[in-house]
Amino acid sequence: MDISRYYFPFEGEKHLLTCILLPFREDTWREHSLPALEEYFNVIKAISKHEKVLVIYSKKVNKQYLEKLKQLNNVILKNIEYNDAWARDNLPVFLKDDEDNLLGVDFGFNAWGGSYNGLYSNYQEDNSIGQKLLKELNIPRIAYKDFILEGGSIHSNGKGKLLTTKECLLSLGRNPMLNQNQITERLKKALNVNQVDYLTYGIYNDETSGHVDNIACFLDESTILLSTCLDKNDPQYERSLLDEKELIDYGYKVIKVPVPSNMYLSKTEEDGLIKNSLSIDRKQGRRLAGSYVNFYMSDKFIILPKFNVEEDRIAYSILNDFYKGKKEIIQIYSKEILLGGGNIHCITKQIPYSKKYKI
Repeated sequence: MDISRYYFPFEGEKHLLTCILLPFREDTWREHSLPALEEYFNVIKAISKHEKVLVIYSKKVNKQYLEKLKQLNNVILKNIEYNDAWARDNLPVFLKDDEDNLLGVDFGFNAWGGSYNGLYSNYQEDNSIGQKLLKELNIPRIAYKDFILEGGSIHSNGKGKLLTTKECLLSLGRNPMLNQNQITERLKKALNVNQVDYLTYGIYNDETSGHVDNIACFLDESTILLSTCLDKNDPQYERSLLDEKELIDYGYKVIKVPVPSNMYLSKTEEDGLIKNSLSIDRKQGRRLAGSYVNFYMSDKFIILPKFNVEEDRIAYSILNDFYKGKKEIIQIYSKEILLGGGNIHCITKQIPYSKKYKI
């Protein structure tokens, strides 16, 4: 298929809808997923006030929350099986053209590292959900299943530039047979972009091998929000310092936001997990990859993580000052989502607006 007429839109433009998968894995989500489901519900409710939300659920999801979701306007429920609830990463990347045609680019998925450092070994349904969803939505599909890529590992400015990290894309758990230049060419071909800018690092101890959506994101075509740390003794300090230099060298304007303080896994939180041999063992004291950059936005809103720490207020102010009221900033407590290994951006996936599609 010739994709030369398609482009990868900026997330902060108008959406057709938002896709979200509901959590159920008891080795990822503590207390039978119930605390996480509350936070997912709050995110869905907030988004549904602005646009449609396609909620995809497994038959393993708690039925009580399905009933709650049925009470919300603008929410569509659809059963497609999957392995875990990270729509950003296991769903296709959606492109569009100037005539409002949509295209789903379906990459390979191996649970963030496969046998090298993946988070769980049973990811076959995650790897096939993209094809099933595109068929349900009647959106054309182009497949690159031999190329491992998660949606959270890339950001688009909507004008042909892609932002990513070496830590993730050059990980031995992704495409070890390819070098950086070969990966760049694959991305240019698959997503019809003309420039791929690499940061060296993501957030320290990020289970995704350093996804860019936790460290840096576009606020507009040329402005980047970067997660930073003021404590010189913190491992994140030097990582962010180098990323900032690289962004400036690429020609971007950089706005810095601090990472949330004291993000660690507690004994109570560890005890709430039902562990098995299929997934990684999350233990008390684990440093969590908390970040305010991991927010979700459209042309009208920003759904911003909240952790009940001092940095919450700072992050809100930075984004509010930048957008000057043009986007409603909604802070939602999301510590349970962080415990699962990601945050609000990780659980959402936008489909760009098209007047040709009615869902």
